[in-house]
Amino acid sequence: MSMDKLHAFYCSKAWRDLAMRLKIERGGKCERTGEMFDDMSQLIGHHKVELTEDNVSDPKIALNPDNIEIISFKEHNKEHRRFGHKQNVYIVYGSPLSGKNTMVKDMMQYGDIIMDMDALWQALSFQGEYIKPNNLRFNIFKMRDELLSQIKMRYGEWYDAYIIGGYPDKYERERLAQSLGAELIYCEATKAECIERLEASGKSKAWLDYIDDWWERYT
Repeated sequence: MSMDKLHAFYCSKAWRDLAMRLKIERGGKCERTGEMFDDMSQLIGHHKVELTEDNVSDPKIALNPDNIEIISFKEHNKEHRRFGHKQNVYIVYGSPLSGKNTMVKDMMQYGDIIMDMDALWQALSFQGEYIKPNNLRFNIFKMRDELLSQIKMRYGEWYDAYIIGGYPDKYERERLAQSLGAELIYCEATKAECIERLEASGKSKAWLDYIDDWWERYT
């Protein structure tokens, strides 16, 4: 399924008729600001649950009036962070099992870049967590550097970027943050909490070594 399907939906008679009906029924005003518009073309139907390639064919989402908010184009551009939105970059760091991925999933939105080095290793090697074949280091680090370069130069139309990693060394993470114009976010968890999560997770005991190593190097 491609983005062409999203475009086709927004051009469809079913969507155009529904959007116009809702604009009229809801009084020709922006439901966020209360601003009134005589010209209905200044209003747009916004899906509260954003349409994606996976859900655009589901009428309970795509054509559900309860999922559609009538707002002005100004508010819609704010919602989708267009036209001058600053692309923010966040470095989310902390111990293994400190909850970095969970934190990012809570913060991110559709259209953000997520760079997780552990996930990159797994994607390119098909190995388990923290298993990193040494012969792949050159290729994986080259891919990392290319993506970091794109983030640094703000290439592309992504919204925000999240870089997930351990980064126990203060100098290394601050140097990276300065280079990328990024904000550092520490995923706070004590060593004891990380070990408790390990015991509850059923993960390999090898993770205890990863946790110990991170706290030994943390500055």
